[in-house]
Formats: sequence, structure tokens, C-alpha cells
Amino acid sequence: MKPKDFIHDLISLTLNPKSPKGALVMFTAQDGQKVKGTESTPPAFGTKFGPMVAQLIKEDVIQGAAKTVHVSRTDRDAVVVVGLGAQNQFAPEKARQSGAHAYAKCAAEKFSSVVISADSLISAVGEVHRESALRAFLEGFYLASYTFTKHKSKPGADRALKSVAVLCDHKKFAQELPGILEDVLITIDCIFTTRDFSNEPSNHGTPEYYAKTISTLAKKYGIKCKLLNEKKKKKEGMDLYLSVGNGSDREGYVVVLEVAPQAAAKKSAKKVAFVGKGITFDSGGISLKPGLRMEEMKHDMTGAATLFGSTLLAARRGSPHHLITILAFTENMPSGRATQPGNIIQARNGKTVEIINTDAEGRLILADALDLAGDYKPDVIVDAATLTGACGIALGKFASAVFATDEDAYRAISEASESTEERLWRLPLWDDYIEDLRSATADFMNSANDSFGGTIRGAIFMKQFIPGNTPWVHVDMANTANDLGIYPYNPRKGASGIFVRTFAEFLNRF
Repeated sequence: MKPKDFIHDLISLTLNPKSPKGALVMFTAQDGQKVKGTESTPPAFGTKFGPMVAQLIKEDVIQGAAKTVHVSRTDRDAVVVVGLGAQNQFAPEKARQSGAHAYAKCAAEKFSSVVISADSLISAVGEVHRESALRAFLEGFYLASYTFTKHKSKPGADRALKSVAVLCDHKKFAQELPGILEDVLITIDCIFTTRDFSNEPSNHGTPEYYAKTISTLAKKYGIKCKLLNEKKKKKEGMDLYLSVGNGSDREGYVVVLEVAPQAAAKKSAKKVAFVGKGITFDSGGISLKPGLRMEEMKHDMTGAATLFGSTLLAARRGSPHHLITILAFTENMPSGRATQPGNIIQARNGKTVEIINTDAEGRLILADALDLAGDYKPDVIVDAATLTGACGIALGKFASAVFATDEDAYRAISEASESTEERLWRLPLWDDYIEDLRSATADFMNSANDSFGGTIRGAIFMKQFIPGNTPWVHVDMANTANDLGIYPYNPRKGASGIFVRTFAEFLNRF
């Protein structure tokens, strides 16, 4: 693929160039007392590195431990030796994190180009893991290269690393690699788009900005796009959604995207609806949040950003299903026009909601968006939202919460999560929980005046707006959307881009 096919300026990635140049990346793994993976160097690099690496292994400098990276130099050349851990305990996540550490080392060494030995990788992890290991390593390597500096007056020095080449003498694997490498770059491009959206400060990243940007990108990649402004949403009866934006001077937008299934899948294709929360800034409204870390509320649209990234990825790969994606963008601000606690609002589906806390706003815009999704008669609805801070209290940073009303849909999202190693943990969705949200003056309250089961209450509220018996999956990603630097391929500060891969993989599993 050519650079114009991508949204971002990615490090170039080539396969088997005629004259490979750059630091050589080789791999090691532990096989009992032995260190495997460096038995031979690619012919293009001669024999200069083999004895050097063998001596370092003998001296226990290189042990093959997971996520370790060692650099050795000659006068003009360098070899980067990456450890992947015990061969019989290999997992792609180890390769992904090792890729991130390798990028950090290469960037620190200011290498302009690197050459990855796929044959060394196969020797280290074995034939059965060759694709998953290389794919994961490249994902970690490229994800770690992300920066967001567009608003700096001096963005900083240009990235030193310009090119990555993969060398592969394994004939069968070499035939498979063009498709694998292309898919890796497309995946990274879509994740970077999600990160960019989530990181955009709210004075730039307004509902109108996202609506127009998404519309432009949709046109580029052959995705149908429809925008609903506030007049159209009023006509749709989306008063819960509109109530959240009452206090803002900026108009909200609902973006509806449609991806047709690829030709080969039309007979078996189902209809899948994605629904994303897009609060571009959440002050809490009249129920104003504390000032500490309020700047992070620009990330409250990450559910929408994530599902747009997944939709973009599905469209560029070729979707196995007919995909409808609804992204609801608005601001939650205090003003004389803002919705007040105690107000009663009618939802699109006719049910009424007493507003107890205007900072429980995500479930309100999603309630109407979920009902709108029902108009398309989907076989399943999947939503993503940074819905509750309680999710982090329950699960910390190592997993996000998932709820499901259908076992087949849950199996698909669970398998997708296990495949991408982006963790989800199922929480209960028992109808008993809705009793906490019964209102004396309306059908439901949007919150309760205590802190019990906050994540579950958010989900059970939204369940009341799922049309009929439509299978539904809800992911609360409030705890993992940003500042997820516990994984070395994510920025320490800012958007993580997590679950773009998982939601796209869901389409393959459902």
C-alpha cells in the first residue's frame, strides 16, 4: 500500500528488500536450559553477528527472557536481540510488549532503519506461532511509535526511525506475509485514529469537528455516512440525548455509518449495530465534577472513537457482516439552559426518566441511540462507553467490564477479547438491579443517591432501552480508555486505543 492510503505517517514496512540495511532484529526464547532463535543470521548480513550473539548467550548476557532487549554494535552495524520467554509458554502479548520495548530501544539508539529476521522468530517460537508472534511484535513496535504533538508550537525532532524491513527465507511464510504486513499497518492506522480522536482537546474536538472528520474519512474508505443535527434529532424524539447537551453552546451530532458486507459474505451476513458514547467534554453539568483531573474529560468520547476505529478497520479489511454504527456526540455543560436534577425527560422509546444526577449523562444519550439502532432491525447491538468511574474501582486497569443479554453474543465478544488479549470481565445483569432505579414520579431514575453497584446500575438502566429481545453487549471502558501505560505499547498519558481490535474481531466471531 502507498502512503496516501493511510491516514497517518507510519514507518514504512517492506518485505525482503534486495539490499537490506539497518540494525538487525533477532529473537530468542528459552527452551529448558537452552536459548533458541539465533542459530543463524540472514545471509544478507553475512556471519558477523552469529559469533557475537553466541558469546553473549554463553556469558548469560542474553538469556531469552520475555520483554528483554539487548543491543550490540560493530563499527558500523548493530544487532538487536529480543527475548520472548519460555518457548512452551509463548503468548502473543509477550511478543507485543517485546515489540514495544524493541521500538523504545531502537528510538533511543536513533536507528534510521531496522531489519527484522522472521526466520529467527520462527526458530524462537516455533512454526505454529509464526504468524501470531510476528503480527503481535509488529503491533507492539508500531503502537509504541505513536505521538500526539499537533498542538505544540514546536512538535519536536522528527522520528529518527524511517523504515522497517522483514526478511524471510521461509517460502510458505513469505507468501503469506504481504497480507499480514498490510493488515498490521491498516490496524495501526485505525488505532491511531481512535487515539487522535480521544486525545483531541474539547475546544478543537467538538461534536461538529468529529461529525465532519468522520464524514470525510467515511467517503475516503467507501463507508456510507449520515449526520443528524439537533433539528433532525428533535424530529426523531431523542429528547434524552438532547437534554444532555442543553447547557452547551455547541450543537450535538449523531453520526450514522453503514458498511456493506464483502461480496463473498453476503449470503451469511448478519446485521450488527455498534453504538458509541461521544461526550466531547463532560463537566458533569449542573452536578458539576470536582476540578481535579477534569481535563481528562475530553476522553469521555472514547467509546465513539473506539467504535469508529473498529468500523474503519472492518471497512478496510472487508466486513463479514452488514454493519451499522451510531456515534452520539454532544457536550455536557452547566448553564441557565442546562438540564437540572429533578427534571423528567421522555426517551425516544416513550419511557420517562427522572434526572437525579446530570453527571450520569452517558446512559441518557446511549438510551436514545440504542433505541435508534433498533430501527435497523439488527441481529445484535454492541455499545462501548466510558460510562462509570465505578468500573475502575471494581476492576482496576487490567480489564474492562462487559455485560450481555445473549450467550452467543457474549461468546463472540469473549472469544474476540481472548484473541486480541484486550481483557474483558463479565458482570451480572440481573433485573433485580433495576429496582434501585425506580422513580416515584417517572418510570426510572438515571442514578441513585448511593455508590452501590455503579457500573451494573449504568448497564441495567441502558437495558431498558434495548428494543424488544435484540441481543445486546455493553462494554464499559471508563477505566482503560486513557492513561494505560501499564502496557508499554500505550502512551503513559493519553488515549490507549484499546478494543479497536476486539470490536473488529467480534465481527469475525459473531
